[in-house]
Amino acid sequence: MIDPDSRVSGSSIKKLLEAGIDVKVGVEEEDCLKLNEAFIHRVKFQRPFGIFKYAMTLDGKIATNTGHSQWITGTNTRNFVHHLRSSCDAVIVGGNTVRRDNPQLTTHGVTTHNPLRVVMTKTLDFALNYHLWDINQAKTVIFTHSQPNATTKSQLLDKGVEIVEIEDINPTFVMNNLHQRGLNAVLWECGGNLASQAIVSGNIQKIYAFIAPKIIGGKNAPTPIDDLGINAMNEALLLNNTKIQQIDHDFLIEAYFENLELRM
Repeated sequence: MIDPDSRVSGSSIKKLLEAGIDVKVGVEEEDCLKLNEAFIHRVKFQRPFGIFKYAMTLDGKIATNTGHSQWITGTNTRNFVHHLRSSCDAVIVGGNTVRRDNPQLTTHGVTTHNPLRVVMTKTLDFALNYHLWDINQAKTVIFTHSQPNATTKSQLLDKGVEIVEIEDINPTFVMNNLHQRGLNAVLWECGGNLASQAIVSGNIQKIYAFIAPKIIGGKNAPTPIDDLGINAMNEALLLNNTKIQQIDHDFLIEAYFENLELRM
């Protein structure tokens, strides 16, 4: 395939042809496009490629009514997620996910690469012993409002956590910031509220939906995605290039959003 980066696109092919070397373009191009989809997206839109990953029960719940969620899927499925993280440059969660789950957001040793861990939160109302503040495992950056709580801010900074204070915390600002850092693929492992914001703003292009053969019910049990402002079935967001595979007792559906425009 031809490199989509305008700084080099086609120039190497031209040099090879000028040197008398036969060059064939488009061999296994579809596989090349899939392999390089995150890089291509970043070059084309000047924003990282967004992947939303979530695990839910067969009745569409990501936790019980009490918020308990460990574990929905099995060991091999969670190991698959560790490998998925290893292919990404950053992973994003909201502040509530940090407080509720105290996640590590690392690859748990499946590779030596750990993604940048990103937290989007309105406040720094956090305990200081959370896994994300241990930057010996991986770097962590927090996007938050200007913080009057100077003590917590100072303690987190002392731990090596990066803090970016902004007036409006939104997915587009964060993804633009990550683009400026040169990141290609960003994995969203957030709750339903932040997920809906990322989707409607066009910052998620691909979904990995892990489905466990479990039913927990619960009218108020949380679901993967909050309100998208859709009131009729013909307004539903369409996904394409869908694939499904089984991982032990769990199932994984992989799909891409169809014609979901970026909001600049």
